[in-house]
Amino acid sequence: MSQHKNNLDKKLVVVIPYRDRPKQYEIFLFHSKIYFNEDKLDKYLNLKLCFIEQANDKPFNLGSLNNAGFLINENYLDYLVVNNIDFLPMIADYRYSESPSLLIKHGYNNLPIVPSKNRRLIVKSPKRENVFLGSVLLPKNIFKKVNGYSNSYWGWGFEDTDMRRRLEVNKININYRDGFYQPLIHDNLGYEINDEKKVVPTKYHIDNQKTFNQNWSNNENYLKDGINSFKFEILSNQEIYKNRRNDALFEIRHIKVNF
Repeated sequence: MSQHKNNLDKKLVVVIPYRDRPKQYEIFLFHSKIYFNEDKLDKYLNLKLCFIEQANDKPFNLGSLNNAGFLINENYLDYLVVNNIDFLPMIADYRYSESPSLLIKHGYNNLPIVPSKNRRLIVKSPKRENVFLGSVLLPKNIFKKVNGYSNSYWGWGFEDTDMRRRLEVNKININYRDGFYQPLIHDNLGYEINDEKKVVPTKYHIDNQKTFNQNWSNNENYLKDGINSFKFEILSNQEIYKNRRNDALFEIRHIKVNF
């Protein structure tokens, strides 16, 4: 274990953006207690796992929730992992890295657009070298350097593509780990099935694609859209679990925010 000590001493915050998925919340909460208490390496991490809930009626904004998770915990963390609630770590590695890292290798399964109606119509799994989503690690200094996530994407999609572009324009390389994650099936908000039984982009996807193109018409626009421009309020910050194992803290919190 000694060769890993420096990485394990770093303080981690895992942000799980959340709203209106109570079943997935229940599954992720139950699973994470087992995983982070029992995994060979990750049970040694000093870790705060934070469900960041968007408590308003606006369309979902994953980028802003990620920014809230960072800003709330900025004085504690050395690095951040954004982990979508629909990806359960099975065999993963959450240790510190000086480089941004995509933690998922296995688990981008082909998922049905509307699971309850038609399992034949799917969106194919992305190529790993083209994405930065699902479960991603960002060191504190790099998160600040790229100004966090964009706050411009509402509903579904492109906040992760935008983050990847932020890393690219700053010439920051992405590392890839060989994690295995279990996806939780749910309706896809980026695609839908039209009257002709074809898979087409949703309005959220189309609107956010336009926003992405507009934002990146100038490679310096990201400097004005991120943690430095994000305003929010904390409505509640509740500790729901705490355990000290192997001389390391493991805490779970549920934080409601409005913006």
